[in-house]
Amino acid sequence: MTDPLFASGGYKFALNPIQWFATEDGWLDPTKGPAPRDLLKEIARSGFRAVHAQVPAGWTVGDYKNALQAAELKPAPGYLSMGLPEHGIEIEATLETARESAAQQAELGLTDMFIATRMTRDAPRVRRPGIGAEFDEARFAMIFDLVDRASAVLKQEGIRAALHPHIGTWIETEAETRRLLDNISANQLGFGPDTGHLSWAGADVIGLIADYRDRTRVMHVKDCRLKVRDASKAAGKTYQETVTSGLWAEPGIGELDLAGMLAALGGDFDGWLIAEVDFPTLPPFECAKVSAEWFSELRRPSH
Repeated sequence: MTDPLFASGGYKFALNPIQWFATEDGWLDPTKGPAPRDLLKEIARSGFRAVHAQVPAGWTVGDYKNALQAAELKPAPGYLSMGLPEHGIEIEATLETARESAAQQAELGLTDMFIATRMTRDAPRVRRPGIGAEFDEARFAMIFDLVDRASAVLKQEGIRAALHPHIGTWIETEAETRRLLDNISANQLGFGPDTGHLSWAGADVIGLIADYRDRTRVMHVKDCRLKVRDASKAAGKTYQETVTSGLWAEPGIGELDLAGMLAALGGDFDGWLIAEVDFPTLPPFECAKVSAEWFSELRRPSH
């Protein structure tokens, strides 16, 4: 049975509280925002009952469990950002980070985790976002190998990796997403779509979700303004310029067909929906509160 503490309308939902770390220039600063325990309390006060799990640096999993319990929050699937040699991080080090992160998630009682390649300020696809810029077959082969090996490492720890396409990274487009999913075993690699990032890349989000619904147990739900996306692409704006032009929006405030995207998950979807607003329209707490209210009113589509 689904825990009524954090489920509504048959869905489990949680918050990735990155709006507290959004900077005025359209980026994220992980040192910004409240201290971890204070942030957890704010998340609970906003109406969420679960949070994207991330053990703070210097904490044990036990410390984090205690803080979650004190805030009356449950852990929801977390996120692995995979560094690459171009970031000065060797593949073996990334795989060890993957193992450690998966072990933490498993200790928290979770079974799934988003995985993505890292995004940096000076990356080619940050300068030219959403169009699959500078695709290179040899680089893709390296990315493919990393995703294959990292998802195998997670599986060994009892965690199913969920491929997470993200603007600004080397896994950005629908074509790249499908190639990875179609050529790595479904028993090893799941799908963790992001409604906003895939829409920014021009993907057929509903079609993607429908095609891989059997592999989807986690999803980031964000809204965006498609007019801003289109105008920014036409003007050649960067990632940050597009974000600060007003791309992102709280759920239900933008222009995405979120109802259609959720319906594509199927009536038997029992995974996690994670609210995420990278650059909020509202102050961080109010953003979280509006998002929680939107999720609380969700109902499964009738059949």
